[in-house]
Amino acid sequence: MASYEAGMLKGLIDSTPDVALLVDLASYYAKRKLPATGIDSEVVYECPRTQLMIRTCVKGSAVGTHFHTVSDEYVVVVGGRGEILVNGVWTPVKGGQVHVNPRGIVHDTRALEEDLQYLSIFTPHLPPGTDINWVK
Repeated sequence: MASYEAGMLKGLIDSTPDVALLVDLASYYAKRKLPATGIDSEVVYECPRTQLMIRTCVKGSAVGTHFHTVSDEYVVVVGGRGEILVNGVWTPVKGGQVHVNPRGIVHDTRALEEDLQYLSIFTPHLPPGTDINWVK
């Protein structure tokens, strides 16, 4: 039986990490130094079950068409505008939209007119190395 101690249950099968996280996205993005092109990405939380990255697709950039074999990816658009390749169709996205992309489905993200700020949540956690399979 699990017991309560200092903000969380103890005795769970997997209770790693043992602290919670709160991120102020406006402050995070305001302080972040972006590259001139490409994708800015930082892992801000990870555990054996999931991984959270805060990302920016810089204006004029694209991730590149790919799929994952192990992880599902949830993309939460939090600012800017861009496009996500959803089921083979480039679809405009803006803050407040969520893209759910199961493993094995080809997708891509690009920012044509302005930076696109988003969160990528991978479940299960990305494997060591990479789970990106590029499509030409």
